Amino acid sequence: MAGDSSSLRTRTRKSFGYQWTEFGEMQEQFRDDFLNYIAPVAPDFFPGKRGLDAGCGFGRHMYHAHRFGARMVGLDFSRAIERAREVTLELDGVKLVQGDILRPPFAPASFDFVYSLGVLHHTVDPEGGFQALRTLVRPGGSIFVWVYSKSRRWTNTLLEGARAITSRLPLPLTRALSWGGAAIDWVFFIWPYRLLRGLFGAAVDKVTLPHIRAYARYPFQVAYADWFDRLSAPIRNYYNGEDLKGWAERAGLENVTISQTGLYGWRLYGEVPATDRAVS
Repeated sequence: MAGDSSSLRTRTRKSFGYQWTEFGEMQEQFRDDFLNYIAPVAPDFFPGKRGLDAGCGFGRHMYHAHRFGARMVGLDFSRAIERAREVTLELDGVKLVQGDILRPPFAPASFDFVYSLGVLHHTVDPEGGFQALRTLVRPGGSIFVWVYSKSRRWTNTLLEGARAITSRLPLPLTRALSWGGAAIDWVFFIWPYRLLRGLFGAAVDKVTLPHIRAYARYPFQVAYADWFDRLSAPIRNYYNGEDLKGWAERAGLENVTISQTGLYGWRLYGEVPATDRAVS
């Protein structure tokens, strides 16, 4: 089992290192995406605080947390950290560290807040990672995460069947398959949706799948990157509100908010008690 875990971690590191150096392009829509992932947190939460982006990838969320006023540290265990350095090069108050969420290289209570968005579900021990990050939050501070949802059971089952093959393919081949998947979405769904919406307005939304409406906001590159993520990532775990409630209870968090982002994910916000001694 330990050998399997080591192999999965190595493949995960390679997959995301490749993904975020090949697809690490900032898009203006990422600001709104970030706020959606972290709700109920708003821009006025950040000024003057020190935060950790755990699993920062190429830095898209950390960039906006800094723009909102936080001093940020980005943590990632893949070579995506190289692209994050380019994205944040001109930002004062941003530091980058290469390391593992499951064994974060920071002292307890180092941060006013910690977040991990779309990352923990790709680890060999998601709740263990969450608990490790919780210890990094000072008493009275906050932790917030976003993870994949169990809601689309049939879609998830079919995807996992495909990924049993695609996640083991050479990464350039997976990239080619991902381009094909994104191209099909665009030619047969996104372009027609954009055309029809231009002709008939918002009424078209009622008969359009949510993921088509979502990707219509972005350039092709985002759909391409997400297809690669679906097909290449060696580990994907899925959760619901009850699962996250358990995480929060076992972490001893207060003022917990758990909410769903459509059928795709769940977000958890919680605060470490001001009298907490577990992180001191």
